[in-house]
Amino acid sequence: MDRFRTMESFVRVVRAGSFTVGASQLGLSRALVSRHISDLETHLGVRLLNRSTRSLALTEEGTVYLEFCERVFREIETNERAILRTHTEPAGTLKVLAPKSFGAMHLSDAVVGFAKAQPRLRVSLMLENTPYRGSYDFAERDLDIVLCFSTMRGASVVEEKIATLDWVLCASPDYLARAGEPKEPAALGMHACLVHVHVSPSDAVWRLTGPDGQIPVKVRATFSSDSAHTLRKAAVAGLGITMIPRYAVAEDLASGALVSVLPRYRIAPRPLLAVYPKALVTPAKVQAFVTYLKDWMVERNFDGA
Repeated sequence: MDRFRTMESFVRVVRAGSFTVGASQLGLSRALVSRHISDLETHLGVRLLNRSTRSLALTEEGTVYLEFCERVFREIETNERAILRTHTEPAGTLKVLAPKSFGAMHLSDAVVGFAKAQPRLRVSLMLENTPYRGSYDFAERDLDIVLCFSTMRGASVVEEKIATLDWVLCASPDYLARAGEPKEPAALGMHACLVHVHVSPSDAVWRLTGPDGQIPVKVRATFSSDSAHTLRKAAVAGLGITMIPRYAVAEDLASGALVSVLPRYRIAPRPLLAVYPKALVTPAKVQAFVTYLKDWMVERNFDGA
C-alpha cells in the first residue's frame, strides 16, 4: 500500500465531499480512489467514512485522522519550500575551507564581509593548507567549498576560478648584500632558498620564464614551510631568497624590506580556485559566495589575470 497516496486520496475525497469529484481532482478513477480509502481503513483497523448514496460523513476516528493527514501535508510543504529556498536564496550553513596564510591574511576579511551581507547564513571558515592536487570528502567533512591553488581534477566536483594570483621572487637587501644578487636563473642554485612546500609537483624546482622560454632551476632549500606568512618572515629576516605569492609580501616590497630578484624574468601566476560538489543545481549559498569573492578580489586588485 502506498501510504502517502492513500492519505492524499482520503483528504481529497473528504474536502470534495465526493468520491467522484475527489478522483477527478487527483486524475484517478473513482474505483481506485475508493480502494485507496478501503485499504487505509483496513490498515488502520477503523472506519474513517460513513458512506451513503448521497453523502459522506467522517467518523470520529476519521476526523482525528484527517487532522493528522493535513498536519503531515503542511509539514511536507513547509520543508519542501525551505529546501527550495536553498537553491533560490542563500540560507542555512556555509562551511568554507581555505589555505592558512591566504585565509588569515586576506580571505578572513572577505568572509566577514560576506557574512555581514548575508545575515540568514551561518558562515564557518576553516584554515588548512590544501595539498597539491589533493581531494576532499565534502560530505564526510561537511564542507561546502574548498579554496585552493591547484586543481583537484575530480568528476564529482566543480572548479571555478576566483582570481589569478601573481608570485614574486624576492629577498631582503641584507641577504643580497651578503650573498650577492643573482644575475641569471641558474645562479639561484648557489643561494639559500626559502621553499614553499605542497604547491607544485616538485617544490624545489623553481620555474622562471625569460626571452627564451621557461627555465627550470633546482634550488637548495635551506628553509621551507607550507605557510607563505612564515616564508615572508624568513625572507625579511635575511635567511635567503623566496618564491612567494605577491599578496604575502606586497607591503614589504613597497617599504623596501624586501626587493625583487631577477625582475627581468617572470613567474607563472597561479589560479585561486573554488571547488565544490557537482549538483544539478548549485546551491544559492555557494553561488552567492563565489560571486561575492570574485568581486572582492577584483576590487582589491588581487586578480593578476
